Amino acid sequence: MKLIFSILLLLPVFSFGQKDYAKTIIDTLCSDHYKGRGYVDQGDVRAADFIVDELKKIGVQPFKKRSYTQEYDFKVNTFPYPIELVLGDDTLTPGADYLVNPISGTAQGEFDVVEVNKENYKKIFSAINFKQMDPSQTTFAFNFIDCKNEDLLKEVNALSYKATQYFPVLTVTNKKQMYSVGRQQTTYPLITIDSAAYSKVDKAQIKVTNKFIPKYTSKNVIGMIPGKKKRKYVVFSAHYDHLGMMGPDAMFPGANDNASGVAMLLSLAKYYMANKPNYTIVFCFFSGEEAGLLGSKHFVSHPYFRLKKVKFVLNVDIMGGADDGVTLVNSAKQIEAYDRMVAINDKMKLLDKVKKRGQTQNSDHYFFSQMGVPAFFIYSMGSVKNYHDIYDTAENTPLNKFDEVQTLLQEFVKGIK
Repeated sequence: MKLIFSILLLLPVFSFGQKDYAKTIIDTLCSDHYKGRGYVDQGDVRAADFIVDELKKIGVQPFKKRSYTQEYDFKVNTFPYPIELVLGDDTLTPGADYLVNPISGTAQGEFDVVEVNKENYKKIFSAINFKQMDPSQTTFAFNFIDCKNEDLLKEVNALSYKATQYFPVLTVTNKKQMYSVGRQQTTYPLITIDSAAYSKVDKAQIKVTNKFIPKYTSKNVIGMIPGKKKRKYVVFSAHYDHLGMMGPDAMFPGANDNASGVAMLLSLAKYYMANKPNYTIVFCFFSGEEAGLLGSKHFVSHPYFRLKKVKFVLNVDIMGGADDGVTLVNSAKQIEAYDRMVAINDKMKLLDKVKKRGQTQNSDHYFFSQMGVPAFFIYSMGSVKNYHDIYDTAENTPLNKFDEVQTLLQEFVKGIK
């Protein structure tokens, strides 16, 4: 009886160690040094270097005759310089009160503000020739938060983008704002303001300076742990990049999306170093996911091994809290694998739910799947709702059921034939 108690006592200690390690990884990747893991001050490259160092500490190897990193280039729009928006006498807070559209260009100065709404929209734009306007004098504030006409809203949205060829544009929203990555640039900025921070004014001070990088070099990080069957592979993947900086004062930490996924892969790496796998385990830490799945697309086009030798790809993204279980994207076409995952979960009573979902093109499993490789994209469901905003912080990422998700993945891999 005493022996049984001792064994049970050890289980939560091991789990605490996993979660504690994961929290350390997330805290590190979300710190100011990594600049939101975007493209200002090479935040993503800093993160790649950290992951390589961590793999070396764990004992994960690079592939033979290759380094841990796989470089590729893409174009990207960035905002490394101070950003300012003042409406009347109110200085708004970047990231909290407004977002600069990631494809924005540059504008600096004081502008007359013309508010456009559903009442005056037709009258104003029937009388205006954009090309004859002085972009140094006027900005339009599109305020359609009380408009229910979907066709008009689509028309206004298209017009607001078109207008950035000629002058800076403000838009007002009462919906959640989410930042992203821009890979092109307009002439002038497009700034979206939260309705709670907006006030109708005659003058606005705007300061936005973009830096467009036509050839930015990013890195995938690839490591492996040899299995008993060395030429057959199970791939774990997670993107480590996030949205970076919008000026020096607004950082998007990306704790849940996807420092938590990086932490999951590194925790799995520690497990497989201590428990030799049947198949070679490959860890792919992709960059460029937020810019359009660029890292995984590049890897699938330039793989380190024959893709037909891959038994399964398990892509993890958003691992910050599985209070309500997990969703398996692509499981609707992988029914046998899905049923096995559900059976493991039911037997071990790990998570509340393992939800089925069809194919999507929204994470790094996609290009593997397009090549016929069996793949799941797993994300957690729960209380963590911060997404693509400045509030996706380490402090707001509790990692509920993190250990249970890891156990589910490990048990699933054990059963791969």
